[in-house]
Amino acid sequence: MNREIYISDQAFLAIVFAAAEVYRRESYGLLFGYALPGKTIVSGALAYQTAERRFSEVSLFERENKVIQSIIARFPKHEYLGEFHSHADYRGREAQAALTDDDLLDMHESEIAIVVAVNPRRRNVPWAANADGSLSGTLGSWRFTIAGFTLAPTRLSKPADKPPLHRGESAGCRSLRVPRSEFRVASRPRILRARVSCPYAVGLLRNA
Repeated sequence: MNREIYISDQAFLAIVFAAAEVYRRESYGLLFGYALPGKTIVSGALAYQTAERRFSEVSLFERENKVIQSIIARFPKHEYLGEFHSHADYRGREAQAALTDDDLLDMHESEIAIVVAVNPRRRNVPWAANADGSLSGTLGSWRFTIAGFTLAPTRLSKPADKPPLHRGESAGCRSLRVPRSEFRVASRPRILRARVSCPYAVGLLRNA
């Protein structure tokens, strides 16, 4: 595990309720709090209410997004940390709390991502931490699994070789200088799984 993501009770409820409300479609929202060495504190979560939701994706309206971002900028003590969204089961296929390739497109190294898998409840299960760092348990009619992720710092590849000269060409008749940004290629982001903790959640159903 590379980092711990601590979720407050308010943030936990907001994330779980948002996923349950739009079950069968994706929830989407923003995470707020602050970062410490080796640990990120998620003190709040805000679900986007006007997002256009489908089973496997969610789209934001530009005007509404600008409104939210302008408000966020006025609360400097609430640092933007990243995003959360949910995955639901579909036609007998169990939802997984994992990042997809599309999820990675909008994620930055400085951010965290929380993914919530929502599946039908088969029995009551107290909330507990799992060996892979995720947190899971049941509420209402569903079983939730909450996983956290970060991205490893991007590593640049070695400079590419200069293109070979074709017949009749010489180094004196064409430039072989290649801009640094063009021949240093970033590698594919490496996903790091974080350890999710939430004392409030772990206490749920403990005495049920």
